Parts: sequence; structure tokens; C-alpha cells
Amino acid sequence: MTVIPTLSPRLILPPGWQYLPVAADNAPTVHRTFASVRTLGPRDSITPFARELERALQAQLDEAFRAGAFAVALPLGRPWEVPVSTSIAFSAVSPGTGAPSLPNVGEHVDTDAGAARRRIVDAVVPNGAAPGELVLLRTLDYTWVHGEGYLVAFASITGDADPDYAPVTDALTLLLTTMLDAVTFDPAGTHTDTDRPEARP
Repeated sequence: MTVIPTLSPRLILPPGWQYLPVAADNAPTVHRTFASVRTLGPRDSITPFARELERALQAQLDEAFRAGAFAVALPLGRPWEVPVSTSIAFSAVSPGTGAPSLPNVGEHVDTDAGAARRRIVDAVVPNGAAPGELVLLRTLDYTWVHGEGYLVAFASITGDADPDYAPVTDALTLLLTTMLDAVTFDPAGTHTDTDRPEARP
């Protein structure tokens, strides 16, 4: 079940990125996100394109909700020129029993939101992956202690496993760590302006 935390992440979004809440029904968010796309051309040609964008985003937000996320940050601007991309999902997690403490796995990092644990893991490319097939390449996660539980940011980098694109994966890793090192947390629901470089729900 998705848990809405008492604190909400505030992060600096690169150009073209958006921070979106995740809910059981993501259709209103998806429609609002791409509303401007429908004004970019003739209805008969732009509507199918807008619907495809909405379908892809809704699938991603629905998957994030099923995984327990309450929000995601992802690039939704100009299409990327290489077949490698990324996104970040934010979740609130209960420790189950006892007081929460930072996990022992991963490296200790000092972020703007306080101490965290960070893990960066290279994925194993499946045997038989076809050239051009999009696969999981790398994951990153940050864990912060908040109150009686944890706030977790999980990022995945997916794309073509061609070694020529490895520098793109490394560049996205640097972007993600820069963004998440600079995260701060404010009371949930205090701000909804996602059009500015700094965004929070």
C-alpha cells in the first residue's frame, strides 16, 4: 500500500523533468501533464500522439503506485537522443518493529536532507538481449530516517546495453546523485508549483 509521508521531498529538477504525485487513479495527473500537447497541432494528428504519451506515463505511474511510491520525478521534455533514460520514485517505508536506523548496506552520505545510505548497483544484462533492446542498466537508492520510518528514493536507469552508451549511464548516475544529494524535505502539501526549477508536491 502506498503511504503518504508527513514530509515531502523538495528537489531541483533539470530542464524537462517533472515531479508528479502517484495515486490509485493516475488518469487526472496524466491528462493534466500532457494537456498542452493537445494544442500543438491539428486534432486528428495530435490526439493519437497525446494518447500514446498518456498511456505510457499512466503505465509508469500505476507501476510506481503498485510498488508503494507516493511520487516520481522523471524527464518528460524533449525526447532523448540516445536510448537510455531514468526516473526516480519516492516511497515512505515502515521499519516494522523497533526504532528505525540507517541500514548498514551501501555507503554513508551526507545530503542536504541529512544522513542517508546510498547504494549504486549495476544490473546484470540478460543473456540473449537483442541489440537495441531496452534493459535495466543500473539502480540507485537513497534511504533517510524520518520519524518512525524511512523515506526512500529509488532510481533506475534503463536503455540499450551497447557499451557505446556506457558514458550516458555514468552521466545519468552523476545527475541522479547530484539531485538526490540536494534533496530537502518540507511538510507534505505545502507547495504545488512544479513549473519552477525547485519542485515539491
